Amino acid sequence: MENEPLYRQVYDQLRQRILSGAYRRGVALPSEPRLCEEFGVSRITIRRAMHELALDGLVERRQGLGNFVRSTPQNVVIGLSSFTSDVAAGNLRLVRTLLADELIPANEQVAAKLGVQSGSMVRHLVRLDDEGGMPLSVDEAFIPPAFAAAITAEVAGSPLFMHLWQTASKIRLTHTFYEIAVRMPDPVDCELLQIAPEVPLLVTGETLLDARNRPLGWILTRYRGDRCHLAGTVKLVQRATKQGTVGE
Repeated sequence: MENEPLYRQVYDQLRQRILSGAYRRGVALPSEPRLCEEFGVSRITIRRAMHELALDGLVERRQGLGNFVRSTPQNVVIGLSSFTSDVAAGNLRLVRTLLADELIPANEQVAAKLGVQSGSMVRHLVRLDDEGGMPLSVDEAFIPPAFAAAITAEVAGSPLFMHLWQTASKIRLTHTFYEIAVRMPDPVDCELLQIAPEVPLLVTGETLLDARNRPLGWILTRYRGDRCHLAGTVKLVQRATKQGTVGE
């Protein structure tokens, strides 16, 4: 795009070359002077583009040797308690694609999570997250229509979904209940995440609750086990015991 900064124009072209295989994994990129000459830009612009590619996990700098295409994808740490703030700060650089947005009858599992009757209609969103040009996770969000009315396609497909949803809906999520499991992928998972059947999935189920402990939504996320580490901060509840006040 003409209005894009120069470094972003260079970044876009280099990223496309890497993802298309024009620059193969493990090989050195052209030197900075050669790229400056090719694109007609300054070395500062080239270095900014390289920095962005490195943040995406596509390029690594080798001291004294230059910039190389990463031979393997960079592992990604997913902060269970800081996901939205990590995305907003640019620490987690995701591209989210909205695959489905529909009303469906809640099955028994979804109904139990949301506290509704089985067969009740719920909003169902399916989103695919890419990081560094490769699939990272796929999630399904189930939300009762009463809390989903303000969710537009733009909100549903944004990595900042949690923040935008609360802002648009005037609801306030105060806490979540997490469940974490490991399972093997089914054929749909393999196709969406571009993984082999033997690659395990990290699966999280997140029940979203308000101050009245009402479940406002349930999000089931399947992460590639070969690329993701899950991390989070747990706040300990202070309780009085015979040994004094302790966190547990």
